[in-house]
Amino acid sequence: MAVDTGARRAWLASHEIPLRAKEFDLLARLICEPDTAVSREALMSDVWDENWFGSTKTLDVHVSALRRKIVAAGERAGVGPPEIVTLRAHGYRLQTRPVS
Repeated sequence: MAVDTGARRAWLASHEIPLRAKEFDLLARLICEPDTAVSREALMSDVWDENWFGSTKTLDVHVSALRRKIVAAGERAGVGPPEIVTLRAHGYRLQTRPVS
């Protein structure tokens, strides 16, 4: 997976993933620390803003949409996409390596 933050574009293999603004920001945040747990609080602060006033359920909705788009890109490219793993009571991890 590749992300070009300057052009705000993401690809899996040679297939571009069409992302909305917050989906891109979320992916860019997760990909800067692959295979590392990122807390919900850090994601909300970095992707939305530290003064976000509302439900953090918006994070779950955006992660769900991002997962669907990554899987669809993987199907088009014929490759196994990285997985966004939910870490209960903590946050998420972009899993790029096989778990042993």
